[in-house]
Amino acid sequence: MDTTFDIIVVGAGPAGLYFSWKMAEKGFSILIIEKRKEIGHNIDSFHFDSEKFKEFSIPEPEKDSAEFVAIKELSINLSPYGNYPKIVTYPYHVLRLPFYLKRLAEYAKKAGVQFQFDTKYTGPKLKNNKLIGIYTETSKGKQLEFFAKLVVDASGINAAVRISLPDDYGVETFSVQSDELFYVILYYIKWLGEESIADEGWTFYKTWIAPSPEGDAILGIGQPLSFENGERVLKKFLEIIHIPEYEVVKEERGSTPYRRPPYSLVADNFLCIGDSACLTKPFNGEGITSTLKTVQIALEVVEKTLKSNDLSTSALWGINVRYFKDQGAKFAGMLAQIPAAANTSMKEMEYLFKKDVIFSAEDFTTMNRSFELHIPTKKLIRIALILMWGVLTGKFSINNLRALLNAMEISGSIRNHYENYPDTPELFVQWQKRAEILWSKVPKMQLTEIK
Repeated sequence: MDTTFDIIVVGAGPAGLYFSWKMAEKGFSILIIEKRKEIGHNIDSFHFDSEKFKEFSIPEPEKDSAEFVAIKELSINLSPYGNYPKIVTYPYHVLRLPFYLKRLAEYAKKAGVQFQFDTKYTGPKLKNNKLIGIYTETSKGKQLEFFAKLVVDASGINAAVRISLPDDYGVETFSVQSDELFYVILYYIKWLGEESIADEGWTFYKTWIAPSPEGDAILGIGQPLSFENGERVLKKFLEIIHIPEYEVVKEERGSTPYRRPPYSLVADNFLCIGDSACLTKPFNGEGITSTLKTVQIALEVVEKTLKSNDLSTSALWGINVRYFKDQGAKFAGMLAQIPAAANTSMKEMEYLFKKDVIFSAEDFTTMNRSFELHIPTKKLIRIALILMWGVLTGKFSINNLRALLNAMEISGSIRNHYENYPDTPELFVQWQKRAEILWSKVPKMQLTEIK
């Protein structure tokens, strides 16, 4: 087979397949390295924002296909005690991930992408301290070398390429730690009686019920720190919230990064996307549609740099600028604010739901559609008055009020800092130092206290 390409992509997941497909359509030679023997994924079911198909030029799946499960026009979010329903009018598709990936792979193959399955990445190939390719090894022990103008890390949470680069290469080489993950458990369930639930979520527990490709529904929970923490919270949830009687048909587990992305997504002849770059939505941990925006930017920049035969950090820097000044800034601000909101007590969140503070139907819809909370001055004054009244009446603690206000201040500072991301690499070191100081002020996610 060929050993030299315009682009090598490590990982045949959602980000890698989409990027490869679209770049191949532009006429570039692409190789995907995949350690699995075939296209696949640990999780079966996922949600895809319905409006994103058009935005990112992905054909919608046929409704009679194995990939398609359902389209939900709205969903309902409830308080810790199951009260004050917030109707979120934001349509989404429920799809089967393995079939979605296989569809993208077929598009990629038709566009000319080559695949090397059952082959793992083993290290970067450098020349004069520049990335010129990769070393790989098949499951049978055969060692292979491949060369490219650009190497793209789409290998997932492990970020195989990024963490293997020299520490001074220009991109952070951190590994995502266990306490920087969001752990998701999906229980595919079958209702045992006539009573059922269609599509509801409980923000406090990070628990939801949604359509399922197997059984009648999925009972899902996502929690930071560990799967054991998720099991603990779900047990408490089931003691407090009435769920119709059910039996579990199947169980799946997965995790997604829950930390800030690398300060730079690019270096000489290198780009990281998807989970390898921690590009997940802070408010729900979903990473497929959130990374498409980054890839869309990268497609435009990389096309120009390949045509000019310049894949240097400076040439690729526009990916950083366009991403971090927009979606990246929004995500950074939300990531800084969510721990304080998530660490409120049951009683306090019940009060916030009742008063439509932070957890209103408008807020939920806005977060899904534009990845930010719109808080004009009039609304901010109302929130402050409600929170103060909550403190005076014993429904909200003064300590958590201070934590929320502090989080809002830090969140605003971080978002503003990202919106002023340096336009050139020359100013990056100074910007990064300031970012480190700001992030050091953000509290860690804690165990959910249920009492």
